[in-house]
This record gives sequence, structure tokens and C-alpha cells, in this order.
Amino acid sequence: MSAGLVSILASGSAQAALCPAQLSAQLDAALNQAPLDTAYTGLVLQTQGQNARTLYDRNGDRLFTPASNGKLLTTAAALHRLGADYRIRTSIYGTPGPAGSTALRLVGRGDPTITDAEVNSLAQQLTAAGVSQVSLLVADDSYFSGSATNPTWEWADAQFAYAAPVNSLILNRNAIAVQIAPTQVGRPLSVVAARALPAGPLALVNDSLTVAAAATPLPLALSRTGNSPTLRVTGQMAQGAAMRSLNLAVLNPAEQFAAALEQGLRQRSVAVGQRVITQNPAPAGQELAAVLSPPVGELLRLANRDSDNLSAEVLLKTLGATAGSPRDASQAGAEAIKTALAELGVNTAPLRVADGSGLSRHNLVSPNALVDTLQAMATHPQGPGFRQSLAIAGQSGTLRNRLGGTVLAGRLQGKTGALTGNVSLSGYVQPPNYEPLVFSLVINHSNQPASLLREKIDALLLLVVQLRQGC
Repeated sequence: MSAGLVSILASGSAQAALCPAQLSAQLDAALNQAPLDTAYTGLVLQTQGQNARTLYDRNGDRLFTPASNGKLLTTAAALHRLGADYRIRTSIYGTPGPAGSTALRLVGRGDPTITDAEVNSLAQQLTAAGVSQVSLLVADDSYFSGSATNPTWEWADAQFAYAAPVNSLILNRNAIAVQIAPTQVGRPLSVVAARALPAGPLALVNDSLTVAAAATPLPLALSRTGNSPTLRVTGQMAQGAAMRSLNLAVLNPAEQFAAALEQGLRQRSVAVGQRVITQNPAPAGQELAAVLSPPVGELLRLANRDSDNLSAEVLLKTLGATAGSPRDASQAGAEAIKTALAELGVNTAPLRVADGSGLSRHNLVSPNALVDTLQAMATHPQGPGFRQSLAIAGQSGTLRNRLGGTVLAGRLQGKTGALTGNVSLSGYVQPPNYEPLVFSLVINHSNQPASLLREKIDALLLLVVQLRQGC
């Protein structure tokens, strides 16, 4: 921990007074010091409320890569358009055929919370509805049109669970844990999936190597070519080294969902004929089975408190799909976000929204837009749910391990963000001796590690929280 942060932590704990007239000079001095002096920084600080006063503005109207602070825009738009009680429905429709067989159409709408338990529930509902034989099982993966993996994401990210494909039929978060361990010297590493995939094992090309314990191993790497589901493992591990576990994306999720449903039916002695995956919607028959996602209010907590990319991307695409646009669901969702925020009074004209999670480096958002969104949601009918979805300093989510034991513990609700070179934090803060505040602090183009940039952000907020009325 830096000496400057230690000093501010001490003064924050003691609650030294900071007069509003002193604030700008102190923030300027902090932002102009190394290592922030060579980075691109934006900070907007306002009093909270309809008659908000701007206490500090540094590059507030400039565009930044927001990282996961972009989730604030997605979740605010989702609450505004969909409401906290909206649920995502996964349905199975049936058309009776000859000799008691039934043609089934499984229709997904992007529920990110479906696990094997929900698939088993669907199979059980089907047998309870009298389905005894399935002539054709069609898995309709068309609700979210366009690419399941956002084309603006970096390909290195797309191999891993945090950038798993976002399609209409999601099972077990479209991810799988893989355990990698050394074997005998000169032999490939052991690469074992933590669970079996219903549509067959993970396609794997293992070009890795176990080296002697005294050797310096080459870095372990995982890659795929194009859209191929085949994973190539390269690099080395020393004999005796500890096993590593990596969470990887599953690139054929609709096939996995359909195969899991077929397994569930066969376990109930229901024979299944042909299985087909389609991207083409079609009229359905009678609904025979369905499961519902948790309400949007709960998905918001995953997206904001825990910074869950999958939930945020589902919200983006749901906004696009429910808007009725025939366009790519991500593009339609981005347009829906800007439209919703404009209705809330946010100036969205200069913004670029490329995804819902902030993983894309093509997103461009101003600190003013983030603050305006937070201000709008503070008085919105859905505002309490929005605020409850945020992490709390020293207590929950991505802020659980930050600012604990300081005056800001429990007094800061916010959304964190981090990409290489970019770190952000925006939210609400309640100083002990000043009125409630709204802020957005974004750091871009830094050559420093994220841990140090988070320290700097925390130090700046510990300075702000010393504000005192009447001086």
C-alpha cells in the first residue's frame, strides 16, 4: 500500500474536515501526481438530487472506455424498460403425432440461470403432460439474433467463461471448468473437464508438455481457431506443480442444452428420435413445459454487485429482442439502451454502446453520462432496486474487500470496472458530515496494475468523504 494512501486512510478514519472550497485544489493535486499524471482521468462529483450541484468536474464530457461501469447503463435501461419483475421464459411446445409420438420445439429466450436442475424439471413436466415418445426434438436458438459472441470482444477473452457466448439456449452459464495438471516428464499435461458435457466431450488438441521439476516451463496457453469448438492446449508445467483450474467457454451451447434435455427424457424412458438445432423461428403448438428465470431485479444484482458479464449481456439482448427489431440483438439492445437513457434525461448522442457488460473496448462513455444515469435512477420508481443491486464498500460484491475498516465502509454503493490499463468506479456515497453525493471516476490508458489504480481511486474517495458542511 502506498504511503499516500496510508496517510489518507488515517485521516479518513479520524475524519479530518475538508471544506468544499478546498476540494478542487486537493483533487487536482492528487490527479496530477504520478502515476495518474500520465493516465487519462475523468472525475465528476455532484450532490445527489434534482437540484444537483457539481462539486468537481475533470474531463466530465470526454469519452472513456468504461469497462464494467457500462453495466450501469445496461441495468438502468433494463429496469426502466422491463421492470424489476420481468422474467425470461423457456418453453417447450408439442404437436401430437401418430402412435402417441410428439414433435417437440424447445424455445429459449436467453435465461442465464438455467442449470441441469431446470432441464430435469422440463423433462419431468413433459412426462407429466403425457409425452411418452418424441419423434423430433427441435431446439430453437433464434430469439437472440446475430452472433452469440460479441464481434467487438477480443478473441483471447472469448476462450474463457467470463466471455461465454450469449445465445437463446444457455445451460450452466455456457461454461465448463477444466483442470490441468502435470503428468510424467516428456508426456502431455492432463486436461480433464470437471463434468461431462451432454453433447460429448470437449474437443481437444493437447500439444502441451510436462517438464522436469527443475526446468523453467513455457507459459500455458489455450486457443481456438475461428469459430471451431476445438481447444488447443500449449505450453508446459513442471512435474509436481499444483493443478490449475480454468473456466472455459462452451462454444456449442444450444447443442448442449438439447442433448441434456434428451438425456433427461431418456432417463424417464421417453425415446427421442431426431434432434435438430435451428436458428429459424417458427410457429409453435401447445406449451407443454416451461421454466422461468429469476426476476430482472435479481439479474441486476448479479450484473452490478458481482459484475457478471453473462447477466448483463442477456439484459442487453433482451432489450433488443423485446424492442421487436429484426436486427442483431446486441445492436438492437444497444439502441434500446440509448433510447431508454435519453428518456431518463441522459445525453446519449456522443456515447458508443457496443455491448452490455463493458467487456468491449469499443464502448465509449463519459463520466457525465454515468453520473446522469445514477442521478436519474436515484429518483426513478425503480430506483430502490437499482441502488440495491450495487456493491457496498467493505460488505458485498466487488467492493467487499475494498475500504473495509474506513469511514466509507457501508457508506459507498457503487459499480467497479477493470480492463487492462482501465479502472473505474461510479456510484453513491454518503459522507458523515455532508449531503449525499454521486460520482464517476474513470482511469484510462494507464501502464500501472489495476490493484494500484484501485488504491488511487479509494484514496481519492477517502479524501472526498472528509467534506464537511459549514466551513
